[in-house]
Amino acid sequence: MTHQPWSQLVLIVYDIVSDRRRNKIHKLLCQYGVPVQDSAFEARLERAERRILLDSAARLIDPAEDSFNLYPIQKDAEPGIVSLGKPRPPVELPDYFILD
Repeated sequence: MTHQPWSQLVLIVYDIVSDRRRNKIHKLLCQYGVPVQDSAFEARLERAERRILLDSAARLIDPAEDSFNLYPIQKDAEPGIVSLGKPRPPVELPDYFILD
């Protein structure tokens, strides 16, 4: 896996009321990043991926009941991330993409 200079690490947290919608959001996020807690993912996204992810999530959630938050982490802040306990899973972009 490579770390592309134009990508950005993000933390995504969500609170989805419906099990069905929550499962759909979880499945969507698994395409982009890794789960780090229940209802929390880390992902390294390019600008276009971020736009696509947010558009997809907006179609899946119910804005009256659910929340979906994406927090960008600046590159200079990444070295300051502190993890206690189990190590954080690596969050990188793949060297290749599989197209259907």
